[in-house]
Amino acid sequence: MSASSKTAGMVAFAQARKLDSRERLLNAAAMLFREHGYLPVSIDDVAAASGVSRVTFYRHFANKAALAIALFCQAAAKALPRYLRVRDDDFRDRAVIHAWLSELFLADRADRRLLQVFTQVNAIEPGFTQSAHGFIGDIIGGLGLRILAFTARPDEAYERRRWLQAWLLIYEILDQSNHAARDVEPASDPLLIDILADKFFDFVNTPV
Repeated sequence: MSASSKTAGMVAFAQARKLDSRERLLNAAAMLFREHGYLPVSIDDVAAASGVSRVTFYRHFANKAALAIALFCQAAAKALPRYLRVRDDDFRDRAVIHAWLSELFLADRADRRLLQVFTQVNAIEPGFTQSAHGFIGDIIGGLGLRILAFTARPDEAYERRRWLQAWLLIYEILDQSNHAARDVEPASDPLLIDILADKFFDFVNTPV
């Protein structure tokens, strides 16, 4: 093996190891946050649980807030296909919309402890809200690839009202699903999904 091949191999190994340590930190954080909540868990706790040093932690994340935001982004990326699934189905059918919303609510309930952690982080860490709002934008952009009602652009004055309506609709779905997952009334009332299904149905079927 040539010297250049050995160097390339060593670089690739170092990059893989670095990625692996980042994933271990995220996995450890998710486990600890679910079990104990956000505030009681320290950086040292996460580093120890992931089997890396404190120095390695700071190679990946500036602080615990940055770790929590990265964990949210990871969870959002995994959840995004669920939110976009309705665009590939008959989104003009209210029954389809209702089934889609029910699926979203069930998925959030299955991971309600992590949702509770994100609620805690949002209340105390600057910058987290921006990431959460970015997720709403990702959903709107993805839905807009197939659903005309979601194609409005926020930077166009004549389309901004429609975009804000889309933003508020997705925000309400996310917010109420979060509340329902934690059994917060009245979001846990099954009728809420009916109401949200009506709102989504009306929005996608209103002429643009």
